[in-house]
Amino acid sequence: MAAIRGTGSQRRLRVLRHEALSPAANMAIDDALLEAACRPRDYTVRFYRWLRPTVSLGYAQSWRTGYVPKVARRYGMSIVRRRTGGRAVLHAGELTYSVVGDTEEGPLAGGIQATYAAIAEGMVAGFAALGISAQVVRNRGRRERAEPGACFASRALNELVAGGGKLVGSAQRRAAGRALQHGSILLERPDPLAWQVLGSSGPAAAESSIGLYQLMRPRPSLRQLTGVLAAGLAARLAVPLVDGALSGRELREARRRAVRYADPEFTHRR
Repeated sequence: MAAIRGTGSQRRLRVLRHEALSPAANMAIDDALLEAACRPRDYTVRFYRWLRPTVSLGYAQSWRTGYVPKVARRYGMSIVRRRTGGRAVLHAGELTYSVVGDTEEGPLAGGIQATYAAIAEGMVAGFAALGISAQVVRNRGRRERAEPGACFASRALNELVAGGGKLVGSAQRRAAGRALQHGSILLERPDPLAWQVLGSSGPAAAESSIGLYQLMRPRPSLRQLTGVLAAGLAARLAVPLVDGALSGRELREARRRAVRYADPEFTHRR
C-alpha cells in the first residue's frame, strides 16, 4: 500500500480513486473494503467509473424488475449485483462513490439514516465548494407508484437534490459494526432512451433527475470534483484527509470476491 501520512490512533479519511474498472472488479473492491479494511478505525471514500455502461441491481432486488434485458443488449450494457440494497442504478454519465466506516462510534454511528445524513451533509459541503447548492431530502414525502426498478424514480430520505432534480442516489449495507454506502452522482443529463433499461419507471426517473454538468460551467475535472467532495466529507467527519491505495489484503480479498460478482447465477439469483 502507498505510504499514508499520520500515525497513532487518530481516525483518517482515506481517499481512493480508480479509473474505469469492470463491474465485477468495482463491486468486489467495495465488498473487500467492508470486510477487510486497511485500518479498522479509518474511513475510506472511493471514487470510480465503469469500463462500460452498467446496471447495478440492489442486493435483494429481483433482476426481473431491475432491468430490461433487450434494452441492455441494445446499448451494450453490463449487469452486476451490488452488496448494498436499494433499487437499480444505471452507471452511465455518472460518478460512483463508496464510503466505508465504523458505525459503533464516531460521526457515522447510530442508525442507518444517521449514517446517510452524515455522508449527505459532507457531500453538500463539497458541492458548495463548486458553487452548487445541493439539498438533503429531509422528508420522505409521497413516493411515486412505480415499478420497483429505478433508484432515481423516487427521492428517499437523506438523498441529494439540486436545481429541481435528483442529483445523487444512494444505498447502504452494514456488517460487523461497519457500513458500506454506495452513491451515484449524475454528471451528464440523463438520457430517457437509455434509462428504459430500468423498466417503465426509467424514462420518468431520467426526466426528474439532473446531471451536475447541467448546473455549472465550466465543468470541473474529475480530480477537482473528487477532491472537493472528499474534503467536504472529511470536514463533516472531523478527520484528516489522506490519499491512499488498496492494501495487499484488500487486493487479495477483492480478487477472490470478483469471481462471485462475475457469476451470472449470482446476478440473476432472484
